Amino acid sequence: MTKREFLNLQKKYGNNKKLSGYTEDKKTGAIIVHAINAVYLDGKYYSLETGKELKFGNYVKSVRKHVGTIPLQLPGTAVIVYKKTSDNNIQVLLQLRKDFGKWGLPGGGIELGESYEDCAVNELLQETSYLANKSKLELFDVYAGPKHVTRYPSGDITFHTTVAYLISKEDCLKLSQSYDNEETHTIDWFDTKDLISMCDAEKIFANNIPILRDVAKRFK
Repeated sequence: MTKREFLNLQKKYGNNKKLSGYTEDKKTGAIIVHAINAVYLDGKYYSLETGKELKFGNYVKSVRKHVGTIPLQLPGTAVIVYKKTSDNNIQVLLQLRKDFGKWGLPGGGIELGESYEDCAVNELLQETSYLANKSKLELFDVYAGPKHVTRYPSGDITFHTTVAYLISKEDCLKLSQSYDNEETHTIDWFDTKDLISMCDAEKIFANNIPILRDVAKRFK
């Protein structure tokens, strides 16, 4: 956001005393978020007082500092990237996770201020180096409940609410940058016809098993 854009928005909305809700500026497309007195533009939040970008840090880590390992209900995303092979099989991109040593879908917890679509794009890029076209994301399903509870090696317990998205490899761009090797050991493609046997053999991250069983049904 340019200084002129900010000054215009500050002049127009700086004295607004609304405590909640939002106002969309039709000229710039910016969203004025009244609860935090901020401007949202081009995927970033800026203080309406100072013009400086607001950075909220890692939401889960911030919460865990205060509550320890007790169970938390946390929202997040999973991204099902698929492609058709030359022999007409459908394959899905999976990551070999470093925390559990099992295969799973790229994805992760939503950060403060993110939309679910932005979270899906950001997590996929971070964990696989594939950049998804956000407009091509298709809602696959939403998962929560007793099949989606994880105790991490750290002792943290998470009740997941996972919004799963589907996208074709054709709608993703493989960037030259490396993926985050703190979370991902490697990535690979797997035939959907093999997903059920991988789930049965517990080679899949437990939280993703119900999702990948549904994926196998979808492409059967």
